[in-house]
Amino acid sequence: MLHPNEKRILAIDLRSRSFGFAVFEGPTRLLDWGARSFRQGINAVKIPASLKFAGLIDEFSPSTIVIRKGSVESRKKTGMREALTIQAEKCGIPIRLLTRRAVKSAFPDCNRNKYTIAVALARQLPELAPKLPPERKIWKSEDYQMSIFDAAALGVAYFSRRKPVMKGEDVHASQAA
Repeated sequence: MLHPNEKRILAIDLRSRSFGFAVFEGPTRLLDWGARSFRQGINAVKIPASLKFAGLIDEFSPSTIVIRKGSVESRKKTGMREALTIQAEKCGIPIRLLTRRAVKSAFPDCNRNKYTIAVALARQLPELAPKLPPERKIWKSEDYQMSIFDAAALGVAYFSRRKPVMKGEDVHASQAA
């Protein structure tokens, strides 16, 4: 059961051929996480992105969907964002966009790169620790599991930007100040 100050959010990290997701109930409770792929060619995935997004939305009923605001996106990534937007609009769920800077500011002591943020997330959310990929070498491509940590970072950043309402505090009085 959600407390009045907590929201269930679905944080999604969109990639051109996949997406990572993390479902939060409040700032510290991670309900589910994972990555979904959209391979091409002989190993093509037969389920379109819109159905995968609809399944996540139906299963978790988030009050908000959080995605990263991209400056330049590929055509595939734009198509995935549009499919997500259509599914969210059908269900009446708002989409919040966070910049890369907002995500980094949520991790002030460890925002040097994506891996240091992932390590901080593994410490903060121990259930993600087994999914932590090894540190990336410059000649290697990014690990598939890293999109889970990027999505989790979006969720943590979303909650860190929201000012919590303290128990017993009048919501209208805090907004008027």
